[in-house]
Amino acid sequence: MPAILILASLCSCAIEEPTYKFVRKEGNFEVRKYATIPIVSAPMQDMEKRDDSFRTLFRYISGANEDKSKIAMTAPVFMENGAAADKTGRMSFMIPSQVSEKGAPTPTAEDVAISKIGGGTFAVLRFKGWKDDTKREEATGNLAKLISEAALKPVGKPLYAFYDPPWTPEPLRRNEIWQRVEP
Repeated sequence: MPAILILASLCSCAIEEPTYKFVRKEGNFEVRKYATIPIVSAPMQDMEKRDDSFRTLFRYISGANEDKSKIAMTAPVFMENGAAADKTGRMSFMIPSQVSEKGAPTPTAEDVAISKIGGGTFAVLRFKGWKDDTKREEATGNLAKLISEAALKPVGKPLYAFYDPPWTPEPLRRNEIWQRVEP
C-alpha cells in the first residue's frame, strides 16, 4: 500500500465526525439522519478566499477562547454560501462531543460564534473539485435533481462539507454537499 494511503487512513480515524443513520443509499447519493451538530463559526468574505476564516477558527481551537482550552480538530469543515448575489458565507468546525457536553468555551474573537446545525434528515452527495466554484455549482445542481427524483422536499440552503486537509490529493478527497430535506 502506498505511504500516502497509509497516512490518509491513519489520519482519518483519529478525527471525530458527526454520527448519523442511513435512511437510504444509491451510489454517491445518500439520505442520512443526523442529531444536532454543535459548531463554532466565522464569517467568510468569499468561498475562494476561505483561509482567513480557517485561521480564525483554528486560533479558537488552539486556545483563543476564554478558557484558553485546546480543542481537537474535527471533520468536516462546513462552508455555506451567503446571499445568492454575493460570495460571502460562513465556515464552521464541529465541536467535539466531549467539549460540547461540558459546554464549549466562549470565543475571544468578536466574529466567532458558537451555534449548532439542527438535527434532521439530509440528502448528501459526494463530489470532486473542492476549490472550484463550477464543481460546487455542478454538485448543487446534481443533488437538487436527485432530491427531486427521490420525491424529497429541500429546506433552506445547502452546506458544503470538506473532510480532508488541503494537501490530500484530489482522488482521495471526501467532499460532500448536504441539503436538509423534509422526511
